[in-house]
Amino acid sequence: MPSRFASTLMLLAGVTMASCATQPASDSSYERFMHLAADLESRGDTVTAAGLYEKATQQPQAQLDAWLKLGEMRLASGDARGSERAYQQALELAPDSAAALLGLGTAQLRQGKLDRAVTVLTQASAQPNQPQAFNRLGIAQILRGQADAAQAAFSKSLALAPNDLDTRCNLALAYALGDKPQLALDSIRTVSESARALPRHQRNELLITVLAGREKDIRALTLDDIPDAERKTLLTEARRIKAIKDPQAQARELGLIDTH
Repeated sequence: MPSRFASTLMLLAGVTMASCATQPASDSSYERFMHLAADLESRGDTVTAAGLYEKATQQPQAQLDAWLKLGEMRLASGDARGSERAYQQALELAPDSAAALLGLGTAQLRQGKLDRAVTVLTQASAQPNQPQAFNRLGIAQILRGQADAAQAAFSKSLALAPNDLDTRCNLALAYALGDKPQLALDSIRTVSESARALPRHQRNELLITVLAGREKDIRALTLDDIPDAERKTLLTEARRIKAIKDPQAQARELGLIDTH
């Protein structure tokens, strides 16, 4: 049963698509496909956008950005394997591309290729100013059962982006898994006191409070964005997760946040 805390981790008419497919290639084909794909992306049609970005990658003028956008759209449409291939192709063009490394590691993370994801995301996080890479590296590490390594990665992410509440929730969860309940409670308290806290953050606060062994304190929490009926369901789910003995299996149920 998937965790309720998981919070993941996103038109042009058919005649337009048909006309694009039948137009002969020209010097402007690359720009035309990129423009049409971006328009579809802005409308939320990630599947069709991916098809157009793929056409753009096949043009003689194709650039790195086309492969990056193809990887992004495939990931957004649920095709993590196709996304992985696109980002690998991007790295053939630019081996040190931070965006391609981040995308590749994310695609591997979504497929459960955790060891590969750690390797690639470590490379991505070595690039300047990469808080997202550190956050996703932390997620990969905690899913591998490496709580200390996850805590280090989330902390580095927060050093670069201190106002990211999602990463702070992830750090609190990593502390809870690493048997550091007070640090977990201190970290999530910072989130709950923020004016920017959202319902997903309140759900994580409830979970962390239970994992930290402080279920008796739940009544004092500010959970006004969560209806009473949902709170009862979430509490049952939190107790179930806490009862799991294997830390790695427990981590898979946590629903770490990656909204970027």
